[in-house]
Amino acid sequence: MRRLTLAVSLLAALPVLAQDKPKLSVVPFALLSAEINPRASAKAVGMLSQEFKSAEKFELVESRKKDADAAADGLAEAKKLVDEAKDLRARKKFRKADEALTKALELFRKNAASLTDIADVIDAYALLSAVQYNTGRDEEGLQSLSTALGLAPERDLPLAATSTLFARVVTDTRKAVKEATKGQLVVESTPSNATVLIDGLPLGSTPLTVKDVPPGLHFWRAALPNGETQGGVVEVGSGKQANVKATSASKDPESRLLAVVAQNKIDPDALGAAKEFAASTQADLLIFGGLSTKAGKGLVLDSFVYAVAANEVRRLPRASFDAELLNAGMEFYNLAGEVAKSGAQTGEAVKVPASVSFDLVGQSARIVEVKYGVVPGKAAAAEALDGLDTPPGKDDGPRKPLGPRGPLKKK
Repeated sequence: MRRLTLAVSLLAALPVLAQDKPKLSVVPFALLSAEINPRASAKAVGMLSQEFKSAEKFELVESRKKDADAAADGLAEAKKLVDEAKDLRARKKFRKADEALTKALELFRKNAASLTDIADVIDAYALLSAVQYNTGRDEEGLQSLSTALGLAPERDLPLAATSTLFARVVTDTRKAVKEATKGQLVVESTPSNATVLIDGLPLGSTPLTVKDVPPGLHFWRAALPNGETQGGVVEVGSGKQANVKATSASKDPESRLLAVVAQNKIDPDALGAAKEFAASTQADLLIFGGLSTKAGKGLVLDSFVYAVAANEVRRLPRASFDAELLNAGMEFYNLAGEVAKSGAQTGEAVKVPASVSFDLVGQSARIVEVKYGVVPGKAAAAEALDGLDTPPGKDDGPRKPLGPRGPLKKK
């Protein structure tokens, strides 16, 4: 009877023991330096989460935030409308083709924040131009064609090959676009260090000044350090400067927490967002932080643990590793081990407000100037090639045969 009572007591205690395992969530790390590959955050989170899982001291929980891309349907619909317009024009149904293209371009502009390739946009403007010329609206056709060529002055328009007359118009318009007085575009963001695409080309990070921009409409996209993307269409005037700014507008606690951390600070707003995030995932502990660069090409992770019960943030030991995270495994193993051993008491208590990385205190984002249409890095490579007498790959005619080699000898 005594053994039966003991067995029943042990079985009753099992659910309680299972509940003693604290729930832990790892929040994506903010990027504190512009030159860091955005994929580094996801990779670091995955590696650290795996170490926490292996420690078997926590129950890992994930964010309930959904990355549903509502813009995907809009862009797919726009491409479908362009294909329909091609068919309608071929059947000389110009009015319906015009309507389809107008709707397509509205969808492209509406979903500019999700556009990473604007080839379809350029072709849509070129097709609209052809339709307008077909219906005698030459002035509108010229405007649409100028917009298409302004988005990519060097790009060939496949439509030009279908008509000798239209090909001549394209040639003349391209020349006019290239010779027009250029403008300037300034892109800023809050937080800074947002990766910027202008007309589908990655030109740098905010704050960014783009020079020699052809006058006309241009599509811009900024990927903020907290994972949000902002974008739109801006008109750059000839000889004038246009300004756009991307600001975090997300209301979910994860994005709000990342937006604050990306500014190299932990303040009451960050604490409030962390508390809301923990409530949404029912986590007891949150791991968050920021990645920055150090001397050379390595990365530094300044991370923190937020304990929900105490409403307290504690700084974890700093981790350093290479830019590709090839040697980060041991760093994350040690970091997870520290948290597994001490839990909510790991590291040093942080007095809010505080900085994420002490190395970056007092540093302001450096304004970068780039040239429109020239991807940084490729420009440097092109300049290096200018100094060569013989460009790589050039055929200088038949080469003299190599002479016979003598036998190898041991030294």
